[in-house]
Amino acid sequence: MLEFEYDDDADEPNRQELDETLRRFRESYRSGNWQQGRPTAEALETIVHYCLDTQKFEDALTFARMWREVAPYSADAWHKEGIALGSLGRWDEALTAYIGAAELDPVDVEIVVNSGIALEQLGRLDEATFYIERALRTDPENPDALFTKAMILEKRERFDEAVRIFTYLSRLETYQRDALFEIAFCQEHQEKFDDALMTYERLVDSDPFDANAWFNKGVIQGRKGAHRAAVEAYEFAVAIKPDFVNAWYNMGNAMAACGKLDASIEAYEQAHRHDPLDLQVVHNLATSLEERGSFAEAIAMFSKVLTIDAEHVPSLYGRGTCYDALEQYEAALADYESALSLDPGHADLWYAKGDALYNSGNLADSIECYRKVVELQEVDLECWFDLGSTYLEAGEPFEALKAFTEVIKIDPESVSAYWASAKALVALDQLDLAVPYLEQAFEQDPRRKETFEAEFSVLTTPEKFLSLQNDLKLTQ
Repeated sequence: MLEFEYDDDADEPNRQELDETLRRFRESYRSGNWQQGRPTAEALETIVHYCLDTQKFEDALTFARMWREVAPYSADAWHKEGIALGSLGRWDEALTAYIGAAELDPVDVEIVVNSGIALEQLGRLDEATFYIERALRTDPENPDALFTKAMILEKRERFDEAVRIFTYLSRLETYQRDALFEIAFCQEHQEKFDDALMTYERLVDSDPFDANAWFNKGVIQGRKGAHRAAVEAYEFAVAIKPDFVNAWYNMGNAMAACGKLDASIEAYEQAHRHDPLDLQVVHNLATSLEERGSFAEAIAMFSKVLTIDAEHVPSLYGRGTCYDALEQYEAALADYESALSLDPGHADLWYAKGDALYNSGNLADSIECYRKVVELQEVDLECWFDLGSTYLEAGEPFEALKAFTEVIKIDPESVSAYWASAKALVALDQLDLAVPYLEQAFEQDPRRKETFEAEFSVLTTPEKFLSLQNDLKLTQ
């Protein structure tokens, strides 16, 4: 039989023997050829415990199931199968195994607690509470039960109650790290950022090589607006764990917030190197390249995002703006139209499409896009102005005047709107009505007088322009 050879002089097999036995078990299982018959329940129990202790959870699951087949009435076999499944994140199956264990041994506190843990992980909080409270009635100081109770309270946003339990557990060596992380999580969600920062300081003080503690410290610094301090924390995290994608990504964001564009690009590139398929990393890298003016490189990165997700609207928009900057208007319009087919209520996309149409000389269609923008967001001062300017350029001064009037409603101090309104009124041959608009513009910006003749004399006849000058007392 394939089982452990026990040393009479030792209480349990040594690790080398266990590794060798596990190797033989794996080979026999994979080949389906147990040369001397299946292992005994005792041998399987030993190897399952060893696999769980050494975090070989797939092996633990395989041999726990075999153990259960050999000893179908063993509550421990069912229980260890559940632990292996839970360790693999397969909580529905783990709960089924725990139920099987409980049917055979309904009073085992560990089985009750693990059933509660599985239910908590599945979000079935009322049922989880029932199991955990039942376990605590039997064993009031059971740390696993207390930790799960605190997790349930945390998920219910009863943070103060959760913190009290986590604080108690943080005094126990085996629970200190996990409890402190959960305390900081609660503090962050209560926006007690200084307290959360102090908790992460405790974590990095107790273990300076805990990359996750440094990472979370950086997150809190970022939420406090201390971006340089956040960068420093992320640098520690990636020094400890060079392939820590989220730390590189957050470092890129923090660098960008500090105005260090090249450094942010370098951080995003590191994140991209370690996870080429992380969509948000590639998108932010592309956006930063665009901001730097590296439009061709940005287009390549936006295109890479779109190979991952062809319907990623922000990247269609971003690539379109890069094409626009390179004066490749047809390509830009193609991306804007694809994005708008997915998100027709995106005002910035309509605005970008309007600009691209304007730049390519299509005033009529650009006007339609600008009108769509102001339908979607009525107080967009910049778009109202562009709409008016485009109407004026297209020879529709009355419509232009209506648009400039909207600008003045939004911003009564807009010199450009008074100036443009006066142009529309002169084009409409309403020179007397243009006068107060021009007077307002001159009052707010006297330098406008220097360009008045060049800009307005072309809008009317010489005689009428002279009359306008007289009305404004600009003649010598």
